[in-house]
Amino acid sequence: MNELFKEVTLLYVEDDESIRPIFERVLKRKMKKLFVACDGLEGYEMFKEFKPDMILTDIKMPKMNGLEMAKKIRETNQHIPIIILSAHSEGDFFLEAIEIGISGYLVKPIDKEKLFNLLERNAKITLFERNKKEQEELLQNVIDMQASIVFLGNKNKNVLFVNKLFLDFFLHNSDDPMEHIYEELKQINNVKLLDINEDIFWIDYIFLHPNEVFKISVSKNETNTELLVKTKQVINENDTENVIVITITQL
Repeated sequence: MNELFKEVTLLYVEDDESIRPIFERVLKRKMKKLFVACDGLEGYEMFKEFKPDMILTDIKMPKMNGLEMAKKIRETNQHIPIIILSAHSEGDFFLEAIEIGISGYLVKPIDKEKLFNLLERNAKITLFERNKKEQEELLQNVIDMQASIVFLGNKNKNVLFVNKLFLDFFLHNSDDPMEHIYEELKQINNVKLLDINEDIFWIDYIFLHPNEVFKISVSKNETNTELLVKTKQVINENDTENVIVITITQL
């Protein structure tokens, strides 16, 4: 557990001066970095400045209570684990905490073993998401270096992944979310299939014909460019989704 905590940072928000120093000492020894705030407003400002991995906060505090702070944080960050500490008399806040998306809820007086079990569970989730993001960024960088246009889709015509060359060539560096790219491609009318007699839109043909090689023509700046399209269907280990890998190169 100690090695796990040494990889994450924690924001601890508590206004009770009889409790805060005790938990501050314990948490500081375990965490990679501990940030401590005395009320919700200070906690929110520290969240914006230091971007901790997890948050542990009391509910009733001056200036801004813990749930108000959590709600503000959720406006910009939907994923950071937020653990709420409350007194027995504050049970009315429980439903609101669920609506906000609180990751854990402990009633005072705090049992240290339960607290660290909850922190450990959320630290594992945090590190998993961090590693996943790092792997995705690495994959994106590798594919962006390719000389070919590359993108991934599935049989439901969802675009799952594209490289920068794809965006530059077809969508002029679109900043739209990935789920909107298919609809954007449907608006492109300067691309047509070559040597194919089916009455079908080019991007639909790509999705519906895995493991094929064919050509498309793209009209840009009054010139036609012929491109070779190669598709490859990849079935994952669980056979839950067939991913189609598409590469497009100039002839």
